[in-house]
Amino acid sequence: MARRERTTALPRPRPRETRTPSRGRTLLTAEETLRLAILGGASLLLVIVLGLLGWRWYDQNFRVPEKTILQVGDERFTLKYYADRLFPFVQSTTGTGINLSLAEQQLLTQLENEAIVNTIARERGITVTPEEVTTEIASQLGVPAGGAGTAFDTLYRQRLQSLTMSDAHYRRWVEAQLYRKKLKDAILADLGDTTEMVTLRTIITTTEEEARSVLARIQAGEDMGTVAQTASKDLNSRQKDGIMDPEPPALLPPAVQAAIEGKPAGSDLLGPVQLANGDWWVLRIERRDPNATPSETQKSQLADLRISELIKENRTTISIRRTITGADIRWAEEHAD
Repeated sequence: MARRERTTALPRPRPRETRTPSRGRTLLTAEETLRLAILGGASLLLVIVLGLLGWRWYDQNFRVPEKTILQVGDERFTLKYYADRLFPFVQSTTGTGINLSLAEQQLLTQLENEAIVNTIARERGITVTPEEVTTEIASQLGVPAGGAGTAFDTLYRQRLQSLTMSDAHYRRWVEAQLYRKKLKDAILADLGDTTEMVTLRTIITTTEEEARSVLARIQAGEDMGTVAQTASKDLNSRQKDGIMDPEPPALLPPAVQAAIEGKPAGSDLLGPVQLANGDWWVLRIERRDPNATPSETQKSQLADLRISELIKENRTTISIRRTITGADIRWAEEHAD
């Protein structure tokens, strides 16, 4: 009997057919790739544009405004604070003939002086509390301090709006005013009630030629008081034969201070002396009183003078660094009103 071959009954693997994509299908894939590339490029461009817009917004609203443009010791001033102070400062110089560029530089000096005064005051143990700042604001507004809905709240909001200034920046400004006020009070206490005062007889002229002519007339024998009545340009003193009101020497013009320094009352004629404003003085010391009582105005002027001297002295010891640029100035101008 013939033997039959056994089989596994499993299907034999058939060779796979290799399909070649049609030419049309290849073209369609290329078009899709191109569309995706265009879409991807457009998306990337949109992201870049949005990023640039976002950066510009951040730059103009956060990075630039919060940039430190001035540092005095440990106290820093941002560009936004400078811009907030610029508008009222320029307003205060209206009518003085100061142009915008000069006012911008003067404001920087003003901020420096405020920071120096703050430092001097703190070194003397002077402090300013938030409550005192609020009380001072209320005093300037002419109403008692109060909360929401009060006259203080209404007037203060109007004040901030008129100055285009934030609450924090306005309070910082008032705080600086209080530090100076308290420092001045402390200096007034140190000055006491009496000080040296001098009484001068003067003839004030516009030109050196006029001053020398006046001097020659007096030296030739004419009475100085009589000459002052007609030759002096100072209407107040000429009505009193050239006698000026008693004044602390420190409050006299620097050129006059130098001329009378160490000179006793009743000494010879002094001058002609030229002042910084261009006037010429011929003068004589009529009286020196070492223990005279100055007026309240003179006391205030002496205290202000002492503060100016302290600022000048401390400028040499306190680190002051300006980092403001022309671009910063332009930003401040654009955002000052």
